[in-house]
Amino acid sequence: MKIVFAGSSEFAIPALKALLSAPEHELVLVLSQPPSPQGRRQKLEDTPLAKYAREHSLNIFCPQDVNSEQNVDDILSHKADILITASYGAYLKRRLRQSFALGALNLHPSLLPLYRGASPIRAALLNGDRLSGNTIFKIVARMDAGPVFAQESLKIQEGENYSSLHDRLALQAADMLVGLLPDLPDIQPREQDHAVATFCQKVGKEDLLLDFGRDSLSLQNQIRAYSQSPGAFVRFRDAKLKILQAEPLKSPSELPPGSISEIIKNEGFTICTKDGQLLIRQVQAAGKKIMDAYSYHLGARLQVGERIGV
Repeated sequence: MKIVFAGSSEFAIPALKALLSAPEHELVLVLSQPPSPQGRRQKLEDTPLAKYAREHSLNIFCPQDVNSEQNVDDILSHKADILITASYGAYLKRRLRQSFALGALNLHPSLLPLYRGASPIRAALLNGDRLSGNTIFKIVARMDAGPVFAQESLKIQEGENYSSLHDRLALQAADMLVGLLPDLPDIQPREQDHAVATFCQKVGKEDLLLDFGRDSLSLQNQIRAYSQSPGAFVRFRDAKLKILQAEPLKSPSELPPGSISEIIKNEGFTICTKDGQLLIRQVQAAGKKIMDAYSYHLGARLQVGERIGV
């Protein structure tokens, strides 16, 4: 097949690599979002996928409006058989969706119709799910609502965080894609059950703030969902402290939520919650590297009874 591949984030890179490694396919064009301001200096930087494409001398196109008449003409001039997207980040209008002989497909890291939208991996972790997976479906006008060509589940490991699950799902999606393409013309996709669809939203800064007035398990899930980037955090001693790994403890404490209850040698420190304690195992202080929580305690000289995030 002659393929146009569209993506932006790291999730899309394994699928692009897989297509490049398949000699039976020809990658005629890579689409990505245009450069955006990054960091304190707001320097314009390519998306992760665009960086990878440039490093490997691929034909890359990063239009501001992928649906403009001229840009669609340019994309279609490559005479590809199929458009494949993965974490691209832009809505595709009808002409772009329907001008390829084999259609337009999307790789989505959830078991659709569950978790349609921008943050399905984080949503699964926030909800404490034991199972995730990938869906490859035909792109239609409604978001993530097209008929399904392939779907595979993936077990979420105990205590697994976003970074780990993201990488495993990206590899699974790449394997699914190269396995699907040879049989694609002969597959009749199945419609999704729209009545049971659930949705997730883009992550905001307010979603990252930890509230120790909540129960320990929901706090652990929140930490997992945003670790290791961008990282759930608290305010402590007038600075931001990211908490990147934690686990609930059953032992109760008489101290109020948000209080440091115990220092456990070579393990970390505990913080009181609504229903018990949370053992903090990994943190990142503002401007510092990620470190284990006990080492952080030695430098910060934490005191039992001291309040965090209050």
